[in-house]
Amino acid sequence: MAQQANPRKRAAVFDLDGTLVDSMPLVVEMFIHAVVPFRDRPSTEEVFATLGGPLDTCVRNLLGPERASFFPEAKERMLRYEREHVLTMKPFPGARQLLQSLRERGVPVGLWTGRDRWSAEKILGAHGLADFFKATVCGDDLPTHKPDPQGLLRAISLLGADPSDTVFLGDGDADVEGGSAAAVHTVFLHHGRAVSAGVLGLAAEHFPDPASAYAAVLAHF
Repeated sequence: MAQQANPRKRAAVFDLDGTLVDSMPLVVEMFIHAVVPFRDRPSTEEVFATLGGPLDTCVRNLLGPERASFFPEAKERMLRYEREHVLTMKPFPGARQLLQSLRERGVPVGLWTGRDRWSAEKILGAHGLADFFKATVCGDDLPTHKPDPQGLLRAISLLGADPSDTVFLGDGDADVEGGSAAAVHTVFLHHGRAVSAGVLGLAAEHFPDPASAYAAVLAHF
C-alpha cells in the first residue's frame, strides 16, 4: 500500500524508460537481440538486473568478461535494433498531461535516464516532450550511473532546487536506490512486478500503474 503523500514540493524529476515512455518490453528485447548469438538467451529478470547505466555497460554485463571479445558485434546488433525500433516507443497515457500540468503550475521538471543522450533526445523529440524538461541528465553525461545518485543530484541542481523539495518518479530498482541515496522523495512505479522488500522500503510511495503514480506526483504541487 502506498504511503500518504506530502505535498508542496518545488521540482520534479523523472526517469524515462518504463516511467514516461512504454519502452521496457522493447528495451529488454533489444538487449536480448544483442547478445543471443554469443550466449544463452538471458531472462527478462537478468536483463532488468543490468539496467541503470549506459547501454554499452548493460551489453558488457550480459556478455560477461569471458565473452568480452564479442562486444563490438553485440553493440552493433543493439544499435541497429534500436535505430529500427526507437520510434515505436510511445508515452504512457497521461504522461504528456502530467508534464503539461506541472508546466502550468510553474514546476521545473528534469529528466534522469540511463539512456545515452542520442537515443533519449530522439525519443523525446519524436513525441514532442523535449521542451518540458529544463534539465536532462543522460547515462553518458557522467562517469557514475544509477543507482549512484550523482545524476539525480545534478538534475536537481540544474533545476535550481534542493533534494528536500524535489519529487522523483522512476520504475527501476536502481531508481529507488538512487533516489533514496540522494534523500529525495521517491515515487516508485513498479508495474505490479515482484520487488524485494528492501527496495520497496526505500520508496516514499509506490504504485502498480502509471495513472496512480502520476496522480501521486501531481498531488505534491
